[in-house]
Amino acid sequence: MSGMRLGFLAVAVAAALAAALAARFLMIEPRGAELMCSMQGAAAWCPLRAALAPVFDYQGFGIASLAAGLFAAWKRRPAWGVAALLFGAVGLVLFNVELAAAGAVLGLIAVTRQTPAQAA
Repeated sequence: MSGMRLGFLAVAVAAALAAALAARFLMIEPRGAELMCSMQGAAAWCPLRAALAPVFDYQGFGIASLAAGLFAAWKRRPAWGVAALLFGAVGLVLFNVELAAAGAVLGLIAVTRQTPAQAA
């Protein structure tokens, strides 16, 4: 993988981490968020919070990261490796640590692996 592509990948993973951190600390973890979202005339971000909660409760980001990482390693598809890294970054922040870490490592291996044509 070229240095420029690797740079873009690093920026994409950093953006995914930043978005996940913002969602975690601004919408999910505040003590009054659940109460505020249950009131009439709730904030505009409350439907997003309601949609995100079941996804990380049932390990959605971790499963997506692991599945993409396994597929990327099996088929040698770097694009799936990128998906595994992005889902893994989000999963690491949003409480899906075990599966997201495994998927992110598989994605990183798939992204950085050289094909025999590249090695020659």
